[in-house]
Amino acid sequence: MKKITPYIYIGICVVAFALISISYFTPVLSSKSIIQPDIVNYRGGAEELIKYRDSHGEDTYWTNSMFGGMPTYQAGAQYPMDILKSVDGFIRSFLPRPADYLFLCLAGFFFLGMVLTRNWKYALLGATMFGFSSYFFIILEAGHNAKAHTIAYFAPLLAGVYLLFNKKYIWGFITTVLFFGLELMANHPQMTYYLFFAIGAFILVQFFYSIKDRELKSYFTSIFLFVIATFLAIGMNSSRILSTYEYSKETTRGKSELVKQGEENPKSGLNKDYITNWSYGKLETLNLFIPNFMGGSSSDANFQPKELEKAIQKNIKSQEQYNKITPYLSGSPYWGEQPGTSPAYQGAIVCFLTIIGLFFIPFKHRIWLLASIVISILLAWGKNFMFLTDLFIDYVPFYDKFRAVSSFMVVPELLFPIVAMLGMYHYFTSRKLTAKYKRNILTYVGGGVLALLALFYLLGRYLFPFANEMELANLPDVILEGIKSDRITLFDSDVLRTFIFCGITLIVLFFYENRKLKVDYVLYIIIALSLIDLWSVDKRFLNDENFVSSKYMNNLFPTEINESMIKDAEENPELQRIVYFAGMNNVLNQIKERDTTNYRVFNTTYSPFNENNTSYFHHSIGGYHGAKLRRYQELVDRYFNFSSGNVNIDVLNMLNTKYILLGNPAEPEVAPNPDANGNAWFVSKLKFAKNANEELDLIDSLDSKKEVIIRNDNLPSNTQYKSDTLALIKLEKYEPNHLTYKSQSLTKQFGVFSEIYYPYGWKAYIDGELTPHYRVNYVLRGMEIPKGIHKIEFVFNPKVVYQGKLITVSCFILFLILSILGIIWKNKERIIPAKNETTKKADEL
Repeated sequence: MKKITPYIYIGICVVAFALISISYFTPVLSSKSIIQPDIVNYRGGAEELIKYRDSHGEDTYWTNSMFGGMPTYQAGAQYPMDILKSVDGFIRSFLPRPADYLFLCLAGFFFLGMVLTRNWKYALLGATMFGFSSYFFIILEAGHNAKAHTIAYFAPLLAGVYLLFNKKYIWGFITTVLFFGLELMANHPQMTYYLFFAIGAFILVQFFYSIKDRELKSYFTSIFLFVIATFLAIGMNSSRILSTYEYSKETTRGKSELVKQGEENPKSGLNKDYITNWSYGKLETLNLFIPNFMGGSSSDANFQPKELEKAIQKNIKSQEQYNKITPYLSGSPYWGEQPGTSPAYQGAIVCFLTIIGLFFIPFKHRIWLLASIVISILLAWGKNFMFLTDLFIDYVPFYDKFRAVSSFMVVPELLFPIVAMLGMYHYFTSRKLTAKYKRNILTYVGGGVLALLALFYLLGRYLFPFANEMELANLPDVILEGIKSDRITLFDSDVLRTFIFCGITLIVLFFYENRKLKVDYVLYIIIALSLIDLWSVDKRFLNDENFVSSKYMNNLFPTEINESMIKDAEENPELQRIVYFAGMNNVLNQIKERDTTNYRVFNTTYSPFNENNTSYFHHSIGGYHGAKLRRYQELVDRYFNFSSGNVNIDVLNMLNTKYILLGNPAEPEVAPNPDANGNAWFVSKLKFAKNANEELDLIDSLDSKKEVIIRNDNLPSNTQYKSDTLALIKLEKYEPNHLTYKSQSLTKQFGVFSEIYYPYGWKAYIDGELTPHYRVNYVLRGMEIPKGIHKIEFVFNPKVVYQGKLITVSCFILFLILSILGIIWKNKERIIPAKNETTKKADEL
């Protein structure tokens, strides 16, 4: 019975995780859904893909809904034989979203806790601290589901690696392959990349200890199995990874062909300003410990700046004075330097136990955990610690492929609960720690933390500015003092709150030291306090008000609104945005119903490259997505000057922009563009460019209806074409991945197609015969067309997806075979010693 009891408690914990996940997201029980801004944008951009999937029973890997056209690899595509996606779906199938993500976080860390401590109580403590970290709820509220999904598999993947390097080769290998595969399947490469800094630190420390303990053989066995596990995990995600890698070379993360003045070779990757635009402030790091240290969220609808309002009423006497300060007056509680954010809160008790736990855990763990935490925080500072950031951007592979370095804080948010959990485990169980040592740590370190918090509470208003640099430089003192006073009130409240939670935790630990509380009661109290602490702050970011009736989720792009929708929108900021765009949606829908031909729309009523409403109804010039084709972005950067309102109309014409929306989303005006070039046209003159710079420059003077720009190193067989005024080329049939045209001419012609050129997967056919096509006008397609009547087809059939399918299935079969053989070998290893022992005893008798 004693052997079974722990498994009963483990089962109870898993059930509790499911129940508590539902409890946090109770609106899902009423068929309500959370409106997430990024998911709304995703849904708009994926409409063409979803319709194609519904009608054809398979995916299209190309869509024209955003940015003129792009692959769907990072826009919702599903892949054939994606076995791990089915495994993940099975794991999460019994809970509605987003409760399923919270359950994954809790259960995944609980598994890691069991691996590290083999005690369900400590595992439960760690799971609570990790699963309810506020960053998880912040990203769910924003709609970063792929990020949340990927983070949820951090802990079990780390558990697999830990098992591998602690001589649990079979189960370590199986666990690593499975959860590494699921980690990659969740499809947020940036999060996985950051996690491997911590895993790398762990493996490096293991190497030095293997030398010290003379166990290099077992270390290299672990390394060998880890490498095999990595290849299998990648292999089981082949379609996803190979297509993304191929696509990345053509996106803004790839190497540009443009050469800037004074630059010999263009660099690949994102530029440093873009990478570090979201950089954690040094002081902002204290938000991990004190929730409103820097004011909280930059978009907190519940923030009431009472003192600021009083200061404005008392000191601002005219509209002119108010207009003068408005650009610098956010009215936001947040006073950090990031463009807009919700600084993550790790938890008062989590941070407190992490600080004292570092003094209790063995040095072997302490060194890799502390090193990973420190380096991650320094890298999250980005432009605020540019020395290290520059080194990583310039010399660490792939580091320059990711933006928003503040996301590096996901690593400390994983490791803090590990340190806190291990700290408590060794505090209560280690025989090497003397009672005196433990008391001294509690007294001096724990007491020191409380003293620092008391100092912040008493003198914080004098120690910190409570305003960002722009506010300090531009706001009058009387207005500045008003907003600072509001922020100080928030600060004082949360410093006191953190002090109370840490104080109670320290008292509970001293009660244990004085034998007034048993270990189990101490752990239960700390678990309960941690849950109360984190739950209450999480609700500041994601609560019942974020949920709306599922009828809105089924109609994210309404074309009409009623009084009920207006009333509901008053209580939900995200619903306000949906309602706000209804007028614009109606106009877009009217255009769609009136004109069923194939064309593009340029919507200027809202930021064209920050919305996907247009993409839901039409093929859009703009869009919203983090992985844009680089050449298209370069064209936009050069010829779309939104600050001056100057947009090159000939660029819009060659992109077949038939309608332009002007005005604002509430009252949009439709401006038909009769000069749009259409789906395809013939040109009589080729203009030659030596390089990408010349290609882009020549567009400024291009007559796109008569001329075409083509590279010298990419020429068709002929370069001279006779004009034929009766020549005709038109689109006969449209599918996003299969375009069919009919051409008719008396002479050989050069045709230009208003479709985005992409070098991988697209093939062109004339009358069924494969025919070369070329990149023209920097972003479009062109090809030589013989005289006569012809059928022209462009077909997108990316080999990389289907090659990946074969690799995926092969790797999964190999994983199953190796796992079964490993388990059989492990069981045989147990049976043989048992038989030998029985024989030995028989001989003795």
